[in-house]
Amino acid sequence: MGQFRDVQTFARAANEVCSIEELSGLLASAVREIGFEYYALGHHVNVVTGMLLQIGNYPEAWMATVRAREYISDDPVLMACQTSVAGFRWSAVATLLSLSKRQEQILLEASRAGLGDGFTVPVHIPGECAGSCSFAVRAGASLSDATLPAAQYIGCFAFEAARRLVRSPAGGMRARERVVTPALTSRQLDCVVLVARGKSDGDVAQLLGISAETVHQHIEAAKRRFGVATRTQLVVRTLFDNQLAFQDVVSR
Repeated sequence: MGQFRDVQTFARAANEVCSIEELSGLLASAVREIGFEYYALGHHVNVVTGMLLQIGNYPEAWMATVRAREYISDDPVLMACQTSVAGFRWSAVATLLSLSKRQEQILLEASRAGLGDGFTVPVHIPGECAGSCSFAVRAGASLSDATLPAAQYIGCFAFEAARRLVRSPAGGMRARERVVTPALTSRQLDCVVLVARGKSDGDVAQLLGISAETVHQHIEAAKRRFGVATRTQLVVRTLFDNQLAFQDVVSR
């Protein structure tokens, strides 16, 4: 029960913090209380240069390696987040993904840099970039399953607190850095889904019971909302922003 008291204490405190820096300090203290050494919280977009949200205390030597070798796009932990809504141990990543040689190398080098086993809480919010909150022990230290439920809750509360702060005028994120995700209408999204499945305007029109010209207008309006020039870019953006799921496009 002690860990859940820690979670309750953290949740109350996280709801009251007034800056990202304050939240970062609170999170660092909380993760040590439940047996971790490191943490990283952020959105999975441009995580090296100006992501929407990023706080953490991973070893600087490891972060320098990540930047130098451009590991972010292949990070197996971040990619595994797309396969789960519940937290997962890093030691289980190979059961969630078919790891490439490069991804195996990333995990090996992370261990050599001082990161041991970890636990990542995925965050999937429609209309927003995917994100996560990760916790790790030092290389060579053991990670007890008993700590994972508390880590799951703390990760969720921490991410929600961070979302509140970056949307606040006093939240430490300059207004020009905030990203507002365009919202498509239901009919625009219907059209985008069918376009993503390879349908022509004529096909979409027949399936939806509207004219091909109306389909074209919906797609063009959606492109303008996202500020993209092509239909491919439109599909990618709607997938990226979680307005469209891969399951909507690909049936297995």
